[in-house]
Amino acid sequence: MQRTLEHLLFYMPRLSRTAGSAWERQFAANMARRARWKNWNPTQKQLDAMQGMVASLFDEDAQDVIEIEKEGSSAA
Repeated sequence: MQRTLEHLLFYMPRLSRTAGSAWERQFAANMARRARWKNWNPTQKQLDAMQGMVASLFDEDAQDVIEIEKEGSSAA
């Protein structure tokens, strides 16, 4: 899923605090800071990195969902 730049930048402050590696935290902080620069646009490589980081953020949240089997369904 391709997210818009605004959507990606919305999550950068959160990722700068919670990302798994120091590199990811620093990268997210830099992207959040640069977003305030006039006429700044990320490179394709930066966009790809942000897409991956935000996607992993949502993948981790999706694992917390518990699927409930409907009554009367048979697994056999």
